[in-house]
Amino acid sequence: MDDELERFKRDVNLTELAASRGYRLVDRERSAEGKRRGSTQASISMRHPDTDDKIIIRRDRDGHWTYFSVRDDRDNGTVVDFLLRRGHPSLGAVRKELRLWLRVDRPKMPVALYRPSVRIHERDEAAAAAAYSRARAVRCRYLEDRGISREVAADRRFAGAYRMGEHGNVLFPHYDPATGLVVGFEVKNNGFTSFATGGRKTFWMSEGRPDDDRLVIVETAIDAFSYHQIFPHTGARYISTGGAVGPEALALIVAAIASMPAGADIVSATDADKEGEKMHKRLEVAGGRPLRRHASPLPKDWNDYLQSLERTRPHQRERRFER
Repeated sequence: MDDELERFKRDVNLTELAASRGYRLVDRERSAEGKRRGSTQASISMRHPDTDDKIIIRRDRDGHWTYFSVRDDRDNGTVVDFLLRRGHPSLGAVRKELRLWLRVDRPKMPVALYRPSVRIHERDEAAAAAAYSRARAVRCRYLEDRGISREVAADRRFAGAYRMGEHGNVLFPHYDPATGLVVGFEVKNNGFTSFATGGRKTFWMSEGRPDDDRLVIVETAIDAFSYHQIFPHTGARYISTGGAVGPEALALIVAAIASMPAGADIVSATDADKEGEKMHKRLEVAGGRPLRRHASPLPKDWNDYLQSLERTRPHQRERRFER
């Protein structure tokens, strides 16, 4: 374990770091008397006025400050990921900046711009499971807006792997592989990404069958739908990492890879960008099996590519399997 990185993740207040980068607190919840809600709430919303990027910040049970962007599924992680996604060229550059943040004599941001303390985020997997069970298994406009055909949305691979929640949000469940129970879910809509309050992130998976001979790993469930629409394969199983993954989720994904039969085609179809390549290399090192890289021909993901095909050749399906 890298002790310095662990200290950065625990001790650098991400709300203050974000404030130093121009993000401002979103005053979204007030009491009946109009007062701001207490400073120890579990999730903090911040928005950048110039880019309109909105992030949700919290502290996990291990003490790590973590965040995710509601505009970009892949933009999530710890304080280290926050800086890497915002222009830092290397981990060495991140270390250099965060060392300054741990100095007791560094200049502080005005306290009104950030939250000095944030309550530890507690898991409530049962509540997340109950929320998912209340959602409906119906057609979702969001999928159609992203170019997913009704045939693919109704395919036996996917029909039971999503539901529609409030406000037309689509919910993609994450299961505990040991129990088969829902422990969390991704929330998607046009321009919006979130994760179930109190839920645990493992991975999303399409229906699996004993005769599956291909496992395709993508970064979002919508990319799994898209990949299947472009390259239909009756024996394909799909896994979505739901963006960046921590050690716990990575171990579960590696176990899912190991569960595939000998000789199965394991495809790394993560995004065609720097982060997608990084994810591919992590899977390649940890997976212990041959992993074939298949990135979208266009930046940055398979849904982008699908939508480009729909615009240029709306009545044709591409069936060749590019290598």
